[in-house]
Amino acid sequence: MNTTETMKSNVFRTDTKALVGSVILGIVFVIACQVTGQIDNLFPWGKAGMFLINGTVWAFFTGLITLLYKQPAGIIAGEVEAIISIWYSPLWLAFVFANAIGSIAVSLVVAKCSMEKWWHHIVAQFFVNFLGNCIICVGLVQIYNLPVNVAIIESLIIIAVCWPFSTIFTKLVYDKVKKSGLAK
Repeated sequence: MNTTETMKSNVFRTDTKALVGSVILGIVFVIACQVTGQIDNLFPWGKAGMFLINGTVWAFFTGLITLLYKQPAGIIAGEVEAIISIWYSPLWLAFVFANAIGSIAVSLVVAKCSMEKWWHHIVAQFFVNFLGNCIICVGLVQIYNLPVNVAIIESLIIIAVCWPFSTIFTKLVYDKVKKSGLAK
C-alpha cells in the first residue's frame, strides 16, 4: 500500500457501520454538550462565558468520534452538534467552523501517527483545543462584542484547562474501545 492509500485508510471511512456509529455518537455528543453547557452555567466561570466542562467534553467527542469513525463521520457529528447548538448559544456559527477544523485536525494527526502513544493524543487534542478556541475567540469578539484581550485570555484559560482533560479522556476511552474490539 502506498503512502496515499495509507493516508486514505487512516483518514476516510465511508462504510455503514462508521456512518451509523457516528450518528449515534453524534447524538450522545449533542446531549453531553447540552448537559455540560448547563452545568457550566451553574458556576462562576460559566457565567463569565468560560465553558470549561463543556469545552472538555466537546474536545473529547471531537477527537473520539474522528478516531473511531474517521471522516466524513467526524465532521458530520460535529456539524450536527453545532447546528443543534442554535437553541442554546449565539456562538453556534463559530461552533460550525470550530467543530469542522477540530475534526480535520485530528484526521491530520491520525494520518501521521498510530495513536498508540500518549504524545499522539496530546498533539491531536492540542490542535482540537487550540484551533477550535481560536475560532471561538473570533466569535466572542464578533458575536459577543468582547474586547479582544478579554476574548484571548478567556480562550487561553479554556485551552489550558480543557486540553489536558480532553487528552486524558480521549486516550483512555479510545484504548478501552479498541481493546473491546468495538473499533477497527
